[in-house]
Amino acid sequence: MANTKTLTASNIRYLLTMRELERADGGARCIDIAAALKLSKPSVHNMMDSFVKSGLVCKNAYGMAYFTEAGREVAARYARYYAAVAAMLERNFPNAEDLRDAACLLLSEIPDGDLEALCENMPSVREADCLQA
Repeated sequence: MANTKTLTASNIRYLLTMRELERADGGARCIDIAAALKLSKPSVHNMMDSFVKSGLVCKNAYGMAYFTEAGREVAARYARYYAAVAAMLERNFPNAEDLRDAACLLLSEIPDGDLEALCENMPSVREADCLQA
């Protein structure tokens, strides 16, 4: 899974949510991730275990999940991609209520090179503006 070509829309949603929920110590509680995604704690623990196996996340015994260096890089890159895609979707579909899932699905299907080109063509997009979408 460290190869980002294998990231699903669900994987990307988890990584972006974990990034948003990170605390000062760099960790995010699995229970908070579950609440934010409206999923069960066991589902989140299973995904975190999958991320641990892939080298993106490490966990402690208290339910805190931390990005590895590779995981932090992947999450940051996808946050940047998400900002560009979400801005494009919001501009073209202003009446749509929740575009987060659509944006994550697009991110999972569009090659990284094309996403990089999109980001380069949208320099005014700020990541923080779009993560609220």
